[in-house]
Amino acid sequence: MIDSSLTRRGFLGTFAAGAVGVLAGCGDSSTGTSTGAADPNELTTIVVWDRAGAHATARQEFFRTWNEQQGRSLGIAVRYEPQATDKYEEIVRLGFQTKRAPDLFHSPSAQLGAFVAAGWVQPLPDLVDRAVLDKAAPYHQKNGELVWGGVPYAVPTTAFTNRMLINTDLFEKAGLDPDAPPSTFSEVRQAAAAITKAGGGDAFGMLVPIKATGFRQWNVDVLLMAGDPALAMFGLFNATTQRYESAKYAPLLELYRSLITDKTAYPGAATLAGDVAINAFGKGEAGMYIGSSAVVSSLAELGSAVKAVAVPLPVPDGQRLVRSPMNAGYPYAISSTTKSPAKAAKVLEVMVGDGVQEALAAKAAPPLNTAVWDSAAVRDNALLQQFRPAELDRQWPKTPGGLLQVEGESVDQTVEKLLLDPSVPLGPALADMQRRMQAAYDAAVKSGEIDPQEFRA
Repeated sequence: MIDSSLTRRGFLGTFAAGAVGVLAGCGDSSTGTSTGAADPNELTTIVVWDRAGAHATARQEFFRTWNEQQGRSLGIAVRYEPQATDKYEEIVRLGFQTKRAPDLFHSPSAQLGAFVAAGWVQPLPDLVDRAVLDKAAPYHQKNGELVWGGVPYAVPTTAFTNRMLINTDLFEKAGLDPDAPPSTFSEVRQAAAAITKAGGGDAFGMLVPIKATGFRQWNVDVLLMAGDPALAMFGLFNATTQRYESAKYAPLLELYRSLITDKTAYPGAATLAGDVAINAFGKGEAGMYIGSSAVVSSLAELGSAVKAVAVPLPVPDGQRLVRSPMNAGYPYAISSTTKSPAKAAKVLEVMVGDGVQEALAAKAAPPLNTAVWDSAAVRDNALLQQFRPAELDRQWPKTPGGLLQVEGESVDQTVEKLLLDPSVPLGPALADMQRRMQAAYDAAVKSGEIDPQEFRA
């Protein structure tokens, strides 16, 4: 179990009734949790939950075949159950509260600390083959999101690096050089204006998808972390000083505000969801888009013929790119309620192996394993190769934000409010966010509910 210093009373208070019930008694196969097989000749069903989408579909197809061959020889039948994307975290929590948790599940990195604190996931060293953990070691650093109390609780399966996608045709039409893309926020604003003017109402400078799932993480925090190596997500936490530096949100909020008010952002930023944004880029209606390597498979699904290249992330004026924060994505964890932990571990080992990686790569998903990046399924995909992890691609560190009980509005709510209402002064609002986050963190450290060493490199 997780060290007691990580337990968050406020978090557990929210989910106490459900969590205690789950830990007190395990579900059976009728409620979604494997009971194991009494007869050694029978198959043990291992239920896997995942966020629905192209990647989940590829894994589901893989396990249909696997069940008939390797699975049968191991006495395992995988029941793969994709869940609604926009409500996935809520579904997982509800599953544990109602004793319907799966054996194995995709545990979003940012939520894993809370799941560990609730006792919902098992530590991996005693269950998973050492070679699997050794391969994942670069993503199991002490301050990584998948490690708590010095112990790994999940293994990643994809490499979500981050870049800025640019439409080379729109750049050239606007008199811009695709080989010299914007590297600072001011240059982004200037390029957006030129693209919008040349587009004549048919194309716009940049996509600002405020309603995309994870907008604050992927389209806000990542860009600010790229130029400042001290910052972590969720309020911009500095693990070295143990201080929140939320005022540093200002440059990016000012950029996005400018794009929206200048009408050089794609129309409807206030309600723009991720799938709509990708569709717009795929149809050639936007010149720039901040995205992870997951966008490549989305464009492939759309059958997009847009000429796009992936370029380095822009940073605030006066800074230079010092890292490209990435997330070793789609980590999977073993439920603490499974009746068949050894077989769940075996399925986890398959999920992070080359077979599943190649199945994902065939659908333009970014693999984690180097060998798969060099395989026939990926090596000729020019756009995906531009997202291949390189020297500046660094796993982003974990942050205490998800474990804190913060008074008032959340970081996401403050960021969205400041973007949608440009009349609200940034300085006071960000100072208030910083004060509230710091107060919650200091209180948690003082009470022993959070160990500050968890977040230091």
